[in-house]
Amino acid sequence: MRVVPEGLFPAVESHLIDANFFIRFERHGTVELLERAVTDHDIILLLPQRVYEELTPESASYDRPPVDTAIAAGWATILEEPAYGNPVVSATMDLVRRYIAAATERPEHTIEQADAAVGGTAATILEGGETESVAIYTNDRAAFRGIERALGQHGYSDHVQLVQAFDFVERVESSYQL
Repeated sequence: MRVVPEGLFPAVESHLIDANFFIRFERHGTVELLERAVTDHDIILLLPQRVYEELTPESASYDRPPVDTAIAAGWATILEEPAYGNPVVSATMDLVRRYIAAATERPEHTIEQADAAVGGTAATILEGGETESVAIYTNDRAAFRGIERALGQHGYSDHVQLVQAFDFVERVESSYQL
């Protein structure tokens, strides 16, 4: 009988990931540990379309990206594009880009589209009533703070939780040994 670590995942309905989260497991060669953790806790990781695109570049050095294996196994899924026509979603994405640009002192047009897409996807699933709460797994603090502030302006501040991706990877790796 396997002991399942308590408190590994936050008590939320949805688990939305940024690319840096999955990439960290890939680089450590511990994607199998992530699979055990999410399946033990009956969690499905949600990937915005733009995040999926970052995880499956045409120049990848492997035949089948690990994220495709996760999707095929059912413990990760790709979400539809954010609902750009929804004013809360579009405002969230704009605010995320502006916040990141200001926090990192970079021009807004240089901000990764995936960062705004994570915020837009969170807004989409919250606004659409698909979830009451969401954890966002990222190591990009500026992106998360932008998402948090943007969603807070629309009444969702108590519905969003940051999970520091690299800290989470360490907890999974120490809880689930190969």
